[in-house]
Amino acid sequence: MHVRCAVRDANAVTLRSKAPREIRRMPPPRSTHGRGEAARKRQRTKKPVDERKTAEKRARRDERKAAEAKAKLQAARKRRLRTAAAIAAGVAVIAVVGIALFSRLVPPELPGVTAPSNEGRSHVASGQSVAYATATPTSGSHSAGAPRCGVLSQQLPPELAVHALEHGSVVIWYQPGLDRDDVGELRAIVNRFDDRVILSPNGQLEQPIVATAWNRLKAYETSDLEIEEFIETYRGRGPENVRCAY
Repeated sequence: MHVRCAVRDANAVTLRSKAPREIRRMPPPRSTHGRGEAARKRQRTKKPVDERKTAEKRARRDERKAAEAKAKLQAARKRRLRTAAAIAAGVAVIAVVGIALFSRLVPPELPGVTAPSNEGRSHVASGQSVAYATATPTSGSHSAGAPRCGVLSQQLPPELAVHALEHGSVVIWYQPGLDRDDVGELRAIVNRFDDRVILSPNGQLEQPIVATAWNRLKAYETSDLEIEEFIETYRGRGPENVRCAY
């Protein structure tokens, strides 16, 4: 009897020694009942939606979007206007440059001004006379010396006059018997300039006044204001551009 109990106790000790020292217990599954209840409580305690405030927020948002769209349209319009202005300015600059170049390539002409044939521009010795076909030559052989410009009381030799025209001067001829007032007006016109204009009497004229430039000529009956325009238009248009001071 005692032997059986001892064997039984020894087996129990052996089993206990073989059993794991610690048994990990798994936590019981969480119940979703509490979560659902909390959600229902939040729904019950949630404030009701204020439709008026929601509408106001929506209206403010729409206004902001409309303002942004309007600003974008205005900015695009300003860019288009700036581009158009830049293009217009560029076209204007090109037009001005084109007109200036055209004026240089094709100088202006006054109505009624004739263009006699070019007779050349060779030089002869100073004091040597040249047989011109007209009393107011606008080109041809001429003296090697050049005259001074301004108002002259004695008739300028045509050989010197043609040399002045070659240098870009304008020579205004008038008949010695021209009315004194007309002569005074011619003097006043010539004195408005300080370079490359000559006023001289000419006893061989058939017209009262003749304005000449290189290969250009126009006759006048009186001291017309257009004579000043003739000077401004044709002065400096000779084959050479040489200053001729008074």
